[in-house]
Formats: sequence, C-alpha cells, structure tokens
Amino acid sequence: MVSVGVLAALIIKDIRQLVRDPKTMFMVLLMPILVMAMFVAGYGGSGGEVPIAIVDLDGGKVSWQLIDSLRNFGDFEVKYYPATPEEGEMLVRHGDVYATLIIPKGFSKDVLLGRRTTVDLVLDSSYAHISELVWEALNAAVQGFQEKVSESYGTFSIKVNRRTVYGPQVTRVENFVPVVMGILLHLVPMSLIAVSISRERERRTFEQLVVTPINSWDIVISKLLAYAFITISDMILTLWISVEFFNVKVKGSFFDLLFVSGLMLLCSLSIGLLISVMSKNQLQAYQMAIFFFIPSMLFTGFFTPVELLSKEVRIVGKLLPLYYFLRTFRNIQLRGWTLLESLHEVSVLFFETLLFLLLSIKLLKLRVE
Repeated sequence: MVSVGVLAALIIKDIRQLVRDPKTMFMVLLMPILVMAMFVAGYGGSGGEVPIAIVDLDGGKVSWQLIDSLRNFGDFEVKYYPATPEEGEMLVRHGDVYATLIIPKGFSKDVLLGRRTTVDLVLDSSYAHISELVWEALNAAVQGFQEKVSESYGTFSIKVNRRTVYGPQVTRVENFVPVVMGILLHLVPMSLIAVSISRERERRTFEQLVVTPINSWDIVISKLLAYAFITISDMILTLWISVEFFNVKVKGSFFDLLFVSGLMLLCSLSIGLLISVMSKNQLQAYQMAIFFFIPSMLFTGFFTPVELLSKEVRIVGKLLPLYYFLRTFRNIQLRGWTLLESLHEVSVLFFETLLFLLLSIKLLKLRVE
C-alpha cells in the first residue's frame, strides 16, 4: 500500500509539472470562467430580433396600427414591405426573412365593422425552431393588439392562418442531422489531428522528420490527407445511414452535401493542424481543440438560432467556419438549394480552410524543441 508521504510527493510532482506549463494552467484555470462568460454574453442578455416581412394589401389605418404594434413587440424586425404576397413568399424562400405576414384587403373595414377577419403567416419550416417561435410570438402580438384597440373599435376577431414553405413539416431527426454532422466534421477530426505533431514531439519521432529532406508543406499536407482519408469514409457512412435507415429526406443534391461536408472536414483538419503546431504536448492540443469548439457550439446555431443571440455574439459566430457549414448544410438538405445558391457561405468556408492551412504551414518549425 502506498504511504501518505509517497502519495503526497506524487501529487506535488504533478502539480509542479502543471505549474511549469503556462498554457495548460491557463486552460485549466480560465477555461470554465471564459466558457461561462461566453454563455452569459450569448444567452444572458437581450437577444436579437427575427427578421420578417409584411405585405399590407389593405393600406388602412387599422392595418398600420397592427404593423406598428408588431414593430414595437420586441421579437420581430420588419425588414421588408413587399407589394404582393408572391414577393413576400419569395423572401422567405430565399432566406431573407423567416416569415411573411400578409394583411388582406378590407382588413381595416372588417375590424371597424366588428367582423371576423384573418391574416396569413408564411413560415419557413426548414428552420423549425424559429418557425415555432415566430408562430407563437405573432399570435401573442395579434392577441395583444386586439385587446389594445378593442376599446376604440369595439369587439372584433383576428385569426392567423398558417402556411409553410419547405414543408409541410420538418421532423426532429431531419432538423438535428446538421448538428450531428457539425460535431462529426468539426470536433472529431480537429481533436484527432490536433495531437499528431505534439505526439511525435513527445515520442521523439519528430527528430527523424528533421533529418529527412522534407519541408513543412510535406509534413502538413501528408497529415492532412491521412486524416482526411480516414474521416471522409466516416462522413459518407453517416450520411448514408441517416438517409437509408432513419428516413432523413434530402431535398437538394446528395453530392452537394458531400462536397460541403468534405470542405468542412478539410477546414476542421486545417484548424487541428494549426493547433498541433502551436501546442507543446498532447494535453495542450486537446484543451485548445475543445476550447475552439466551445464558441462554435454556442454561437453558430447548435442550440439557438444565431438571429436570437446578442448582436456582439452574432459577429463572433459569423467568424467561425461552423456557422457557414450549418447554414449551407441546412439549405441544401431542408430547402433544396444548390451550391450556387449557397455560394457566399461556401466561398467563406473555402477561404477559412485555406487561411488555417497556410497558417499551420507557416508556423511549423522543423526543429526539435
């Protein structure tokens, strides 16, 4: 049995080793605080507003009162006022807004005469969470409007008719597939490759690379392709199982999904390589990979749509590659978009992949520390 003195000596030894490693100590001590600060910044304050459009076919006094009531409700940002219902629906289909409210002609007259009237709400069902939030919030806003103006116009009733595009309904499994693919293509390959160079340093096999006639390009590209070959097969298998065995519907091209998934995979591997180059040991590499993934998980749409986060956090989220992957994957899978329609997101993802790859090559030093 180990004596208390020996056990205490071993504990002190491990603590001293941690203290001698500033990067590791920084991660151990400050990571929980930084994670909590990021969580509070994204979810603790006032969130963002969901962009919607309003088609006012009535143009009367009461319809404008309803529009002012919606603008002051706090959950919506009325970005567009299209002239026709068709234009309003196209705004939803193109992803410019998440919903379009259509106020019919004769709305003000029906309210003034105390009649039952209706408004139509066109929702984007491909973003199921936002769709339900908009539906509930708009019904609450209309109910509040009725109670507020009934003192002036008497008793009347407004019914909200619901209509969806990219529907009629997206299942929970289909809505969760982009999140699963995000974890598979971001955290897993980034963590695996992050320890590659630091592991060779610890095992002293990095010395063998130094004496060979190769350069930093050779090392980085070889590791990138090796890990890409392993994880691409896992990616294809996961997509195939989700479609064949879990009845996940893909409205767009399956090959487009493979392309953007492969691009995200290369981006994650490039980030992992950069982390590996910057880390002195495997513990540091694991910690840095997890630390990089946490803001991606919090700020890119994993739990809550980015539009509902604070303005400052939305800026951070749009700097992360996972944000563009999730948007592109959802648009192809649930909306049936093509790569050309998602050109902006794909271009940003490609640029970030190239940037991280070049940084990892630049920072790699062919020497034994």
